[in-house]
Amino acid sequence: MRTTIIIDDDLVDELMRVEPGLNRSEAMRRAVEAHVRQKRQEAFLALAGSKLADLPWQDAERAELRKLKRHGRRR
Repeated sequence: MRTTIIIDDDLVDELMRVEPGLNRSEAMRRAVEAHVRQKRQEAFLALAGSKLADLPWQDAERAELRKLKRHGRRR
C-alpha cells in the first residue's frame, strides 16, 4: 500500500543507520513489523497470571470435558 506519513527526519536517519543496505520502504516495513510483533508479545505476556495463560493443559482439558458433559456432549 502506498501512503504518505510524516516522520521525524532524525528518526528515519537512525532507522537507515541500523538497517544498512535497505531502501527506505523496506526499512519502514521492517520497523512496522517489529513494532507489531512487540505489541503482540506484550499482549501475550499481559496474560501472565490469568487463567488463559497459566492453566496447565491437563486442567484445561478436564475443564473442557466437564463443560461438554454438562451440555450432554461426549468427546
